[in-house]
Amino acid sequence: MGTCSAMKSTVIILVLVHLGGVFPANTCKKVNSCKCELDDGKVINLDPVAKSNGAAYMDVVDSGGVDQFSWNPCKSFSEGSCTNAAVCQTHSGLQYNCGTQDSAAFGYDDTNNVYTITYSADTVSKENELRTTTLYLYCDQGPDMFQPIGEAVQGTYAMIFKSKYACPREDSGISAGTVLIIIFFSLLAVYLIGGVIFQIFVRKNSGKNAIPNSSFWFDFPGLVKDGVFFVIRRGGKKGTYNSI
Repeated sequence: MGTCSAMKSTVIILVLVHLGGVFPANTCKKVNSCKCELDDGKVINLDPVAKSNGAAYMDVVDSGGVDQFSWNPCKSFSEGSCTNAAVCQTHSGLQYNCGTQDSAAFGYDDTNNVYTITYSADTVSKENELRTTTLYLYCDQGPDMFQPIGEAVQGTYAMIFKSKYACPREDSGISAGTVLIIIFFSLLAVYLIGGVIFQIFVRKNSGKNAIPNSSFWFDFPGLVKDGVFFVIRRGGKKGTYNSI
């Protein structure tokens, strides 16, 4: 009888595991402060929203009309006395860091069925309190919308961000630098292939003369060599001088 009960328990546990009843569902593993990856390989990536200098959203009044909040994903910013922040609060003319990029933690809110990012920061004050901000990410194909809700309890804040970038999507895995490299080599291939065809069929050239701008390309290694030596010697020339 005990063996049958143990087998039944094992079967129930396996079913729950299979259905996601034991392990938490909707997890999004942090890649960096603005990107997380779901179990199915899709990602939430806020990088297109981020600004390199300053906050993507600056001094937006909270829903209670009390304080102002600034937020920038991915990259830290500074505003007044609020330095190296992901979230900054302005209260009575003073700025407070309400979360850093390094502290960003991704989660899921079962009540609202949305993914979240939680930021935290030790605020330098007489209370030396820990400030925590939760950003609720609503998948929305309309215009981007950022709305601070305000302070829920002492030192705890909430914000809403609605955007298409809050939607899980396939990860292209291609950075801007990679795109530029692909474009460069694509143009180079078009130049070489198109140039060779033009030289052969229009100008009736053959051999090395079929290479477009052949004289430049054959001189190119020597020009690179001269440039390297010029930099190494800092523009000077090594040589001997006759004594006077």
